[in-house]
Amino acid sequence: DALRIGILGAANVAPPALIGPAKHLRSIIVVSVAARDQAKAKAFADKNGIPNTHASYDALINDPEIDCIYNPLPNGLHYEWAVKALNAGKHVLLEKPATSNESQAKKLIALAQSKNLVLLEAFHFRFHPASIKFHELVQTHVASGHPIQKVESLMAFPTTLGKDDIRFNYKLAGGITMDMGCYGINAIRYFSGLEIESVEAAKPKIVSENVDGRIEATLRLKGGVEANLIASLTNPWFSLQTYHELIPKFTVETDDKIFTFGAFPLPSVYHYFTVKDKATGKSEYLPKQYDAGFSTYKYQLEAFVKAVKSGNNKDVINTIPGWVSGEDTVANMKAVDAVYKQAGMILRE
Repeated sequence: DALRIGILGAANVAPPALIGPAKHLRSIIVVSVAARDQAKAKAFADKNGIPNTHASYDALINDPEIDCIYNPLPNGLHYEWAVKALNAGKHVLLEKPATSNESQAKKLIALAQSKNLVLLEAFHFRFHPASIKFHELVQTHVASGHPIQKVESLMAFPTTLGKDDIRFNYKLAGGITMDMGCYGINAIRYFSGLEIESVEAAKPKIVSENVDGRIEATLRLKGGVEANLIASLTNPWFSLQTYHELIPKFTVETDDKIFTFGAFPLPSVYHYFTVKDKATGKSEYLPKQYDAGFSTYKYQLEAFVKAVKSGNNKDVINTIPGWVSGEDTVANMKAVDAVYKQAGMILRE
């Protein structure tokens, strides 16, 4: 009774995000891959132990023997091919960002709901035990009467990509806010439990026409809480800025404590938790949460399989820690659009 899933495109992210994790699960099998270049699809399938290929994306999507589709295509192709997969009756595991803008996200989620199909935007970090633990730590403290005053998400790395990389291609809905920035926005909303009401400021570093390589934004959350977002792939290799921003981290400040989740995007590789007492200035390191040592993607795939096998039962899905709902996806794309508007940039199309 294992689910059969096919991959759109021979993407580099597919082996760690799907193919490897699926080998640890009896409940899902990667059965095929389709690419625009059939020879590339065949080489990819041979390398990764995938038993079949399809001649086109459409052929893969319309194969009645396939239950689910994994869509890791470039950003600008997410919406088009997710729509086609849903219309073909397939459940979809969709790489982030789900769409190019909020308008597309609303249409996509409405379609998935009308078809009673699972569509999961792949914010994989949310499903790892470390992320679930940090979320619990923060929310438990807030519930005990300590309101959040400020949050910050930092993800900044030295320059490794050329300007011709798809992440910096406007026609493919590129830009750092669409890439690492949407992670940060999602983390802000997830860990704080607060929705973004406005974007107060957004300062981009432009790397090509209408494409940002770094974004610094100030967001206003519900209740007037300030949130700072920093996302970058343009840091110089040797600089104080790179040194200070080398390890991604998420910080939540309440009236009495400061909670820090170090290396939050990939906690299965490495992470740390600290809690600083604002009155004494002392910091405490809390135990790490690696569980059995599996990757974030394995936990995400387990969640996706559980949702699909439940028949898209909301009562079951609502019990899955870290689940990214359709409303969550729309709210995230709304915030991405708002950052671009405040930065004086054209929305991705």
